[in-house]
This record gives sequence, C-alpha cells and structure tokens, in this order.
Amino acid sequence: MNGASAKNRRVLVVDDTESIHRTFRDVLAPAGSSAGLDALDALLFGGQGGAPRGPSFELTSAYQGEAALEAVRRSVQVGAPFAVAFVDVRMPPGWDGVETLSRLWEEDPLLQGVICTAYSDCCWEDVMARFGQTDRLLILKKPFDVVEVRQIACALTEKWNRERELEEAVARSSAQDEKHRRLIQSLPDMVLRVDRDGRCLEVKPPRGLAVALQPGFSRDMPVGDALPDDVARRLLDDLRRVLADDTTQVLEYEQPVGGELRHHEARIVGLDAAEALVLIRDITERRRAEAAAAEQRAQQEIIREQARALEALSMPLIPITDDITVMPLIGHMDRYRMQQVQATLTAGISARKTRVAIVDLTGVPSLGPDAADEIVKLAQAARLLGTEVVLTGIGPRIAQELTRVGRDLGGVTTRLTLQSGVAFAMMKR
Repeated sequence: MNGASAKNRRVLVVDDTESIHRTFRDVLAPAGSSAGLDALDALLFGGQGGAPRGPSFELTSAYQGEAALEAVRRSVQVGAPFAVAFVDVRMPPGWDGVETLSRLWEEDPLLQGVICTAYSDCCWEDVMARFGQTDRLLILKKPFDVVEVRQIACALTEKWNRERELEEAVARSSAQDEKHRRLIQSLPDMVLRVDRDGRCLEVKPPRGLAVALQPGFSRDMPVGDALPDDVARRLLDDLRRVLADDTTQVLEYEQPVGGELRHHEARIVGLDAAEALVLIRDITERRRAEAAAAEQRAQQEIIREQARALEALSMPLIPITDDITVMPLIGHMDRYRMQQVQATLTAGISARKTRVAIVDLTGVPSLGPDAADEIVKLAQAARLLGTEVVLTGIGPRIAQELTRVGRDLGGVTTRLTLQSGVAFAMMKR
C-alpha cells in the first residue's frame, strides 16, 4: 500500500435489505455529485461546496452471513482484502451479525468491523461478552446518520491502512535486522557490543581464527579484563572518543594465545551515544605475510645491488699505458650489457685520451641476438672519439654467432688473443 492512490478503501456491506445497500452506495460511492453530498464533504473534510470531494469507496454487497464469509475468503485469496465490513445484527434466516463478524474475523483478522443495530437488537455489553476488548469494532445505531456513516468509513479504512503500513514497516525492519544479524554472524571477527564503560552487552565469537580475548570471556564482563592493562586503557580511551565524536578508531595489540604471540586489530564503531561495536580480528597471518614480503623485497634489493656490483666487476677498464686500455669482458653478453660496455668504454676513452682500446671477449661464452649490433656501434662510437677498437679472444662460437646474424666487422681490428692485441697496440705507438 504505497501512496494515497493505492490505499485500501474496499468496504463490505452485509445486510438482508436491498434499501440499506442503496443507502450505503449513495453515501459512500455515489454515482454523481449532489448538493447534499457536496455539503457533507465540506462538513467532514473542510473546503467549499465546489471543492474536490472526499474519498470514494469500493463497495461489495452480501445479503447473508454465509455470502459475506465467501466474499471475505475470496478477497484474502486474491490479495485484495476488505478494510471495513458493515454488518447488520439481524439477518434472518441465517447467522446474525455477531456470528457473521466472528466468522469473518477468523478468515481475516485485520478486518475492521461495524455492527449496525437498533437499540432493541443488542447492546454493547452483549457484544463485549462475545468479542472481549477490541479496537476493531464499532457499533452504528439505527436509523443511520449519513455523516456518521461516512465518518466511520473514512476513519476505519484509514486505520486499516495505517495498521498495514505499520505492519509492513515492522516486517521490513525485522528483515533488515535479520540481514544485519546474518551479516555480523558471517564475519570471521569476534564482534562485541559494549557500553561506554567497556562492559560487554553481547558477544559473537570469532570463526576459524584464534580467540582474540582470554578464554572464558563472556557478556556482562568488562572488555578490559580480558586485555593487557595498556591495551585496555587505549581501548577505553578510543571507545570514549568514538562515542563523543562519532568516529571510527582502530588499534592493534599483541597478546599470548595458545602458547604463541598473536597480533590483533580492534576496530571500534559507534552505534549511538551510549553503545559501540568492537570488531576484533586476528591479523597474525597478515602481519607474517607482510613481514615475509618486506624481507623478500629487501633480499631482492640486495640481489640487485650484488648484480650491479658484479656487472661493474665484469667489465673493468684497465690502463696498459697512458693511451692504451684493456676491457676484459666476462659472462654472456646481451644488448643491455653491451650498452653498459659502450657507456663505460666511451667514458674511459674520453677521460684518459685513449688511442687504442682493446675489448677482450675471451671470457664471453655467447652473445645475445642483438649483441652483435652493439659491438659494431661500440667500434663506431670509439672511432668518433679518435680511438681504434681492437677485438680479441673471439672464439669459434662467437665467430659463428656473428656470421649467422650477418654482421660485417670490416674496419674493426681483430686479434686472436689478448696478448697479440696488446702487441698490436704497442706497435701502433
């Protein structure tokens, strides 16, 4: 039932007299406007004679109690129940109004009832003796007053709708509470509901993790009793800060559990000005993983530093004379390492005014696919600086690799051994 247009204004009239049904239709569901009803609406709802009319009702007629019961049963089955039933107290030869209303309520307990009776038919005491104290029943005395009939219909249908809205709101709230309860139950954390003094009002134990508090901890105990003194003081300080400032506080602490030191995280979230939730999570494995990752990063950095040092050692620039230098290379050479060789060699050539640079490949077992290009670039860069490059120690495998990639070393002096390369450089002097 959402919005005024969706409100239930279905009314059941139960009477054995046709004229009574016509009267109810004229009052509650008139086919057209009349001066008398316009004046009645103005009286009931305020406004002027030309103002919009009050609510119109959807009427269903039943002439005996059995027919009324069937109509109520069908309305409940199709999800369109009646809000109000006006029931005449005398309907021979069938059930009287009290019996009829009793059976209608068995079928639909939310139905609002009105017993229509003359003073001589029955009294309030008789009705109370049958139904007891109830707020779902009114007695309408005959002869009817049209203002009273319309007023009762408006009030009881509105009451029915308000009660249904309240019932639906309670159901939604209960469903939401159940959803929150299941959500909290699904958390792996230990969850505590505590008051401002740290006293535990409710406990949800952890799932699958080490117990975050001392064994035996339960509700009605101060949380601080299960924590080290310094942690208890910090938690109470954070708790009061959360309740005062509506913030979230997180603290970490260590505590021996089961013979080992465990790490825990306590997250404090305010519920209102007097209560808060404390979520305690065992973060031991996370801390261990973080420590292992940090150690691994440190080890990797050490390895990188060692690699850089080895690189520097594997390509030293050794002066033979003032204008002759030797660079013995060691290990597999790829494009990156050859670029490092070129940078080191050209810097040394420039600094020492080198005339002949000997690059010895005796300690190089193989070349990467792009290393041959870098060798040619090395010789060209040295030549631009006025230095002649002599390659020595080219073994059969290196020679095959250079041949396979089709690199021409024309213009680059080569010698079989380092000794012959040094002799060549000395003769050039």
